[in-house]
This record gives sequence, C-alpha cells and structure tokens, in this order.
Amino acid sequence: MRNIVNKSFARLLMGGMLVIICFSQGWAQRPGRVNIPTDTTSQTEEDTVQYGPETSQYIYQSDLQNNRVIYQQVDTVLTGVHNYSRIENFLNYQQHLGAIGMASRNIYPVAPTTIGADIGLDAYDIYVTEPEDVRYYDTKSPFTQMFITFGGVGRDVVDVTFSRNIGPNLNFGLNVRTLSIDKQLGAARRQGDKVVPRSSNITAFMHYRSENERYQLMVNATRFGHTVNESGGVVEDTATDSGLSEFFFGQASQVWLREFEAKEFRFNYHLYHQFELSKLLQVYHQFTRRHQNNFFFYQLGNETIDTDSATRYFSRVLLDTAQTDDRIEYDVWDNEVGLKGSLGNLFYSVHYRIRRPIVYYNQDTVPTLPVYGDNQVDGEDFTELYAGFDLRLDLGDSTFLGGGVEYLNTESYRIEANFNNPILKANAVRARVVPTFTDQQFIGNHNYWRNSFEPTAIDQISGSLEYPFPNIYLRPFATLSNINRPIYYRRDTTLNSRQAYPEQAGGAVQVLSPGAEVRIDFLKKMHFQGQAIYTLTSGRAADVYPVPELTAFARLYYENIFLDGKIVLQIGTDIRYTSSYLGYDYDVATQQFFLQPNGLENLGLIGDFPLPLPNGQSFPIADAFVNLKVRTARLFLRIPQVTESLFEEEGYFATPFYPGQPFAIDLGIKWQFFD
Repeated sequence: MRNIVNKSFARLLMGGMLVIICFSQGWAQRPGRVNIPTDTTSQTEEDTVQYGPETSQYIYQSDLQNNRVIYQQVDTVLTGVHNYSRIENFLNYQQHLGAIGMASRNIYPVAPTTIGADIGLDAYDIYVTEPEDVRYYDTKSPFTQMFITFGGVGRDVVDVTFSRNIGPNLNFGLNVRTLSIDKQLGAARRQGDKVVPRSSNITAFMHYRSENERYQLMVNATRFGHTVNESGGVVEDTATDSGLSEFFFGQASQVWLREFEAKEFRFNYHLYHQFELSKLLQVYHQFTRRHQNNFFFYQLGNETIDTDSATRYFSRVLLDTAQTDDRIEYDVWDNEVGLKGSLGNLFYSVHYRIRRPIVYYNQDTVPTLPVYGDNQVDGEDFTELYAGFDLRLDLGDSTFLGGGVEYLNTESYRIEANFNNPILKANAVRARVVPTFTDQQFIGNHNYWRNSFEPTAIDQISGSLEYPFPNIYLRPFATLSNINRPIYYRRDTTLNSRQAYPEQAGGAVQVLSPGAEVRIDFLKKMHFQGQAIYTLTSGRAADVYPVPELTAFARLYYENIFLDGKIVLQIGTDIRYTSSYLGYDYDVATQQFFLQPNGLENLGLIGDFPLPLPNGQSFPIADAFVNLKVRTARLFLRIPQVTESLFEEEGYFATPFYPGQPFAIDLGIKWQFFD
C-alpha cells in the first residue's frame, strides 16, 4: 500500500507541474490565437483570428452516406474526463475480466448489424476502431488532442489524435491508442509483470472533397495488435474453508494459468466515395477488407500440458501435449455499390453488396483429430449476396421517419424502422442472423466441435422520451428484446472443467429493460447525473440469458468556475451498482463467455458466485475524482474503489474468479491544441 501511495504521490506531483505549465501557457498567450495579415501588400494591419473547437469539426461516413451532413465540434466538456477506460465509456454495461484491456461482452441484448457469417471472436471489439467509428475532420488549423493517463497499479493509457487540412477540400489525420496494464492477479513481481504487455490501435484517415463537392472520398485504415497474458482467474483453495479472502489477495493470488498467451491482430481497410449527378441521383461505392488473426499459445517448459482437472485448467488435450499453438485466420472482402438521392423531403438509397468471408484454422499445419474420427480440418469460404434499400422522410431539422431492409440470399435479413424528433425517439428492428463461424466450428488443442445451428431471430423495440425542464433533464426509456433460438455457451460436463462449448436453445427469451436517465442542477454549483435500468426476463430460454435485475450509475459533483471561465473545477464521486446475478464465466482457449453452473450442476471448482459479490450480496462501488480545466487542458485525479475501505469489503467480482479493480490513484491529462 505504501508503494502505491508513494508512486501515486510522484504522479500527483507531476500533475501539479502540468497545471503550472497550463497557467504559464494561458497567461503568456491565449492558445490558438494567431495573427493573419488582411492585406498581403502591407504587414502593418493585422486581424486576430481565434482557432478553437468552432474551427475543428468532424462528421462520420454515415452522415455523408445518408445525406445528413451536420458537422460536430470536438469535445471540450470536462464532465466525465476521468473515465479513461473503454469499459467506463459504456457506462459499465459490459461484463469484463476486471482489468483494462481484457475480454468483455455486452450485458444487455444488442441487435446485430451484421446478418451474414462473422468470426464470432469479439471479446476485444471495444478496443478496436471500426471503419464506421472513424471521425473525418474539417479543421481550419492543425488540431491535436493528447489523452495520457498514469493509472495506479501499472495501468497506463495513451490516446493521441492529430488532424489537419491541406487546403479547404482535403483533410488527413491519425489516431493512436496504446495500453500497458500490469497484472492484478498472480503477478511475479510488484511492478512490470503485464497482463496486457502490448496493445496498440493505429488509425489513419482522409477526407477529400472536390471544389464543387460533387465528388467526395473517405478512406481509413486501422492496425490493431493486442496481447493478453491470460490467468484463467483465481484458484479456489478447497483444502481449507477460508471464505472469500482467498479470491482477493490481488497480485499475490494463486491463478490457474501463467504461461497462456492470447494474441489478436486486425487490419481494416475501408474506402467510401460518391459522385453527385444531381440532387435526385448520386452514385456511391464502398469497399472494406477486414483481416483478423487470433493466436492461442501455451507452453510449460519441459512439462507437458496436464489434463488432470483436479490441478489443471484444461480437461482435454487433442493435438499436442507439449504446447498449445492454435491459430485462426479470418478474412472478409466486402464491396457495395448503390444509388441514392433526395426527392423533396424524401431520401432514398438502394444498394447491392458482395461479401466474401474466409476462415482458416491452424494454417501452418494440418491438424488431425483421430479421437473424433476426422483426418483433417478444412477452412471455410463462400460468397454472400446482399440487396437492400433505405428510406427517410425529413419532417424538420431534427425530425424524421425512416427505415430500411437488407436481405442476404433470402437466408437472413434485417428490417429496421425509426422515428426521431427532439422529444420522442423510437426504433424497431427485426433480424434473422446466421450463426458465427465459431458457433458452427472450432478446432484447437483443447476444444473441437462441428454444429449445424439454425439462424437466430431477434426482434427489438426501443424508445425514449426526453424534455429538458429548468435545471432538470429527464429521459425515461425502455427496450424490449425477443431472441428466438439464441446460441449460448455452456460449461463442459467434464469434472471441474473451465472449458465451454456452444448450444442452441429451442425456445425464445424475452428481455424487458425499462429505465430512466436524469440530470439535476441544484444549489447553483451542485450537479447530479444518474441512470438506472430494471430488467425482467421470461420465456423458455430465459435461463440461458442471465441479466442483472438492476444496474445503476450515479454521479454527484460540485463545480465552480474561476477567472472568468478560464478555470473550471469539479469534485465528486461516481457510484455504480449491479444487483447480484449468476453472470457468465470465461474460457480463455475459445475467447467465449459461458453459463456459470448453479446448484447441483456445479460439480467442481466452479463456485456459485453471483455478481458483483458472492453469497447473494451486492453493494455500490464508488470512485472519487477531482477534474480541473485550464484553457484547453483538462486534468483529473481519480481514486477508484474507495468503497473497499468504507464498506470493509474485501472486493467484488467483475466475472466469476476475476476480481474487479482494486484501490488505486489515477492521474491523467487531456490537452487540445488548435494551432
């Protein structure tokens, strides 16, 4: 504890120095202010121009493709700047493995946008920049944003964006995100033993517009490399009844695995361009190539991989007892051409799409699985043909009624309708989605299956009402999902196994999630933000889709402004609550979350541990923070898990056998430059 405090104090001192730099920068010269001569023949008359958020704006490809081009200003808001983890950016409505950079999944049902065959290895998706997530900037001056966090207990995150225009019609930019995360469990040393030793997401992007803007081109490319040293979670000591304390020894915890390495590499290339013949008719084309490699490597030196499930994590070795060296390669080539345009207030778009997904297993060798009677395993590839259309009726600047349909070889489809205005928002989706490659087939050193699952049908209706009253913002909302024949993963019945295999439910599950979001300003300088979701599940397949009954998030903070708005200070707390439920466990060899056994079905070391705390208990988890804004710099100090001492609890589970974030001190700065 003393080492943590000493290290954090040093980082706090560094943060104080950054504040001093901010002050000196602010009083020496207003950032972004430049002098531009108004007369090129005389340098004596000058006009002062202020560059800032108003001159650095961005759009997404969907804005251009849907003919609703509305540029947004870059974010300068101080509130929430201390939430630097990608998990926190999703309001913690993700189940994860406790540490930044580890596997995660959505807690609530999400209607998929891909109705064709996907790889199904998506545990690290939230750390990847997808083509549709890229921001295309229009900056009147070079724009740079640095977000650097020195997290306690060795959690360092860097996110840097640079963008500039070359003339009024061409912009290019680069975004770089890196992670370096120490182990929370089973560390060999106090500092430097990494659970995520290497992680980087690098995205380059460009937007070109012709002089008359009849032709526009958007291009982006992403390289993602991610390595995780999997632990398998904490080992339960069955020799003595030590209660829960054995799970919360932190870095000194005994874990299942110390040599298992999971790697993922992705390369995404994306191009979108369109040509406007008239307002009635525009032609567009987009091309995407996605490449994903997943590696699973495990070796114990001179020892063999033991299948004695009483002492080892794996219950099966199918290919090699000396080492696990699995590789899955996934490639997608996707071309789409379409016509779109506007007929008065009616926007239309029709498209035809050719998509070719390819998957290979252990490409360097030909695996044999004689135990299953298969002499070799082949990859899979085929061509998917799509056709679809979209319609939107604009009823005002912020009001529209729209929808669309996309069909795939009549095998699967997605139908969507939505209505949007400043007060009411509603959306309805019906989709029939083919199983993923991983659901249908998996070949590795510890797992093998081949299935013939049917497509899963998903119906989802959601809506919200919002109206800003004086000093109060209230937004009630609700989502109803019906999932027919869901595919889920169940623990292998082998004694004590931590491995899983897929199954398909014969019925349906209904998930109803009403909730409310509220913001209240009171006592002039006090602010409250909150959101809560209550969930009911029903149907024949309700048992295979566990969802917590209640999740809630609240933020209470004091805010004050000094020096005519040059300095903003916030002091407050974030509180998260999840009611206890039997959440999913995690299989490191297949990158899948699976159902946690319960009651008499729990045959081995798997405990009957509801989340977030065992024994049916649950309690709020609170973080304290101090945020400071000086000019264009935003700094924060955060102390996560302050409730560890307040409630005298040893800890909580983010996933069974994976404790959540321990007490620490985080420091960070988010600094924008507009010249």
